[in-house]
Amino acid sequence: MLYGVAFGGWHSFRDWQLLLSRRPEISPPSPKTNYIDIPGGDGVLDLTESLTGDVQYRTRMIKFTFATIKPRRQWTDLYSDIQDCIHGQQMKIILDEAPDYYYTGRVTVNQWESSEKYSTIVIDAETDPYKYELADSM
Repeated sequence: MLYGVAFGGWHSFRDWQLLLSRRPEISPPSPKTNYIDIPGGDGVLDLTESLTGDVQYRTRMIKFTFATIKPRRQWTDLYSDIQDCIHGQQMKIILDEAPDYYYTGRVTVNQWESSEKYSTIVIDAETDPYKYELADSM
């Protein structure tokens, strides 16, 4: 089974014939920490959970690496089309392998590399720290 990714209303395979060449790299969000150094005292004062009682998180990064199956003569147009559709846009991101969940964030068409036989495109997303349940958003 082929897996792809939906970026807003666009799908990596159905719209652009892009194949994930590796699993998406989903980094965990970093906790927002707040330490205060007390002069003359040992260690630090940890205020990380002082306001809300919970740890808050920064955004998370997701990296998608795709290979195209389109003919070489179409690579430049394909790259341009993908940029026109999703580059810099804030959107919902749904992985085919987890269709009941989504991330939301800003998408960046990061890198395009080509060899004689294939072309790869890297798309990054800086997303909210959480994965959301699709049923909750409807």
